[in-house]
Amino acid sequence: MTFQRGSPWFGWSNHNPQARVTLFCLPFSGGGASVFNPWRRAFPQDVEVRPVHLPGREERIEEPGNLSADVIADAMAQRIDRPFALYGHSMGARLGFEVLRRLADLGVRDPVRFYAAACPPPDVTDTVAQCVTLPDEQFIATLIRRLGAPEAIGEVAELRDLLLPVLRTDMGWSYRYRYEPGAPLRTTIVALAGEGDTEATPKTMAGWSGHGQRFNLFTFPGGHFFLRTAEQELVAFLAQDLLGDLGVSAPTVGVHREGA
Repeated sequence: MTFQRGSPWFGWSNHNPQARVTLFCLPFSGGGASVFNPWRRAFPQDVEVRPVHLPGREERIEEPGNLSADVIADAMAQRIDRPFALYGHSMGARLGFEVLRRLADLGVRDPVRFYAAACPPPDVTDTVAQCVTLPDEQFIATLIRRLGAPEAIGEVAELRDLLLPVLRTDMGWSYRYRYEPGAPLRTTIVALAGEGDTEATPKTMAGWSGHGQRFNLFTFPGGHFFLRTAEQELVAFLAQDLLGDLGVSAPTVGVHREGA
């Protein structure tokens, strides 16, 4: 391991020059890079997990919560020095799709995988995002009812005050998003769906097949946030899929959380 200078987009972290592939990660609406902290300890050394620190949340809470695929792509381009993949969950998948488009325009190497999780394909309207036009109480209630967001968001005043601006920024981005037809991504898109997700259903997720050169679809136990309820299964799958593509055998992996 070597220590890598901090970046607002990637934080202060160790850089593993022996890793075979980098997995960049983009969170769901209201989420931050810390969502993927357990992954950094769970993946084998051949995979360097690199969560993207989006502005307006966590350690960047004082910054305007503006999401820009162009700016994110520029930041990622500076860190791509080996084969890489991108995992995006919910909003992170749609944002990730646009980031990969920008990276292709920049002439960056093609990703080995794009993992699009719990998000309708870009040419399908995200109807949940329309709730951003509602007053706060109805907005939060809709996220809880349709996506299974934690009920504490509506019950704990401190949590609500902290997350509401981030949720409105992220859902607002999804609400304003308009798909522009273009060439498919030059990679394999692996769509990941929760078996019980009533919004991004496995059938809906199959629509990603037209946006990449190759396509696979896998389902996991749980609903919209299966990255939490089926985290160990998801991490094991990602490690095996990524390293298998590179011809490397993936060891058994497990997720450890503090206090678990």
